[in-house]
Amino acid sequence: MPLALAPSDRSADINDRTRTRTRLRRIAALGGVALLATGSAACQVAESAGAGFAVSDAIDELLSREALTVGATLDAGPDEIYAYLTRAAESRAAGDDGRGAEAEPPTLDEARLLSDLELTFSVGDPEEETRMRDLAPEDPRNSSLTVNFGGRDVLGLKQVEDTTYLRVGAEAVVEDVYGGDEATVARAERFAQDAGQLPESLADTATGLAGDWVEVDPFQYPAYADALAEHGGVDPEIAHDLAATVEDGDALLQPQRQWDVVGQLRNALDEGATTHHEGESRGAERVTLRMTADQARSALGPLLNLLDEQVDRYDLPPVIGEPAPGDAEVEAELAIRNGVLAEATFDLGQLDGGDAGSLPLRLSLAGGAALSLSAPESAGPVSPEDLTVALLYLRVREEQRIEDEDRADLPGPMQP
Repeated sequence: MPLALAPSDRSADINDRTRTRTRLRRIAALGGVALLATGSAACQVAESAGAGFAVSDAIDELLSREALTVGATLDAGPDEIYAYLTRAAESRAAGDDGRGAEAEPPTLDEARLLSDLELTFSVGDPEEETRMRDLAPEDPRNSSLTVNFGGRDVLGLKQVEDTTYLRVGAEAVVEDVYGGDEATVARAERFAQDAGQLPESLADTATGLAGDWVEVDPFQYPAYADALAEHGGVDPEIAHDLAATVEDGDALLQPQRQWDVVGQLRNALDEGATTHHEGESRGAERVTLRMTADQARSALGPLLNLLDEQVDRYDLPPVIGEPAPGDAEVEAELAIRNGVLAEATFDLGQLDGGDAGSLPLRLSLAGGAALSLSAPESAGPVSPEDLTVALLYLRVREEQRIEDEDRADLPGPMQP
């Protein structure tokens, strides 16, 4: 269910909205980049055995279950991430194409959010009978992902048997993303309470506005954004940017998209990537995967293309500045525990030719589904029209509260 914030008092803090607008746009973009990185990396690790590497047995063991789970984090602290983004922005601005010259510089608050960012992605056979390594491109798969910033999930998205489900944790967004003060958090809680009093005909929409799973139409994300902009008090540009970011995440749940990523990766690895065993450390066998920057860019093509789209969409400082030379060597570090591929780390900074520093993306891998791949119980469909009507009810509720707080807080259905 698309996020709607509580309609606020018309005399509410205008500066608050101005200050948080850019921040929200950037956070949404960076979250979308993380979705992309995890979805792509899950397929990369799952299929790289096709290149004939010595780690193929470890990958084979990883794919011996009927599902696969990948967790993604940036393995760097806030100060390190802030310094990296600042240098990458300077590198891009100084490049021949001048891209990024107009982008606003990163903030330390955004770096803290990125440091806390956690994404989990699970994919598996809907019947729970076929091992991941035995699935064919045409076979259906259920997928699910969640995003949080060190606390409760702010976003959940899943596809189960061609049906898309969405969950947005409004209170988690306010607290963990916005860092909302007590009054802002109270407004979000009051909004959820008001949503719980919507008429029975809007029960499914109320469920979504309260932060639970609902069924959505992925072809209608722009229409949901229109409803939020017109009736939910959300800036139109922000609403549509958020919808586009969710749409990017939804695309990663499509089986054909996953196989397209796999094919591009396999072709790049077959061109000459090599492995080197580094021995054991911290209870795991360590293996280094080496390739040229051009090979890495080809293997990570879908990731880098979508990353650039997000950067351009939100006027962000780039994660990768001036590209490294094509023949520059880049590495990925693999960890094998008990014969199973358990971890992969790729330093995105290696693709930056301007010495931006290090920005390691760490992927934790496990057989099985850490996230449910079943349809959520009682998750009914919500259309853009349903959302529009619900937001109109809630606007009336808020206007009643402004006019007469005692009357507005009376229980029972509202009449617009």
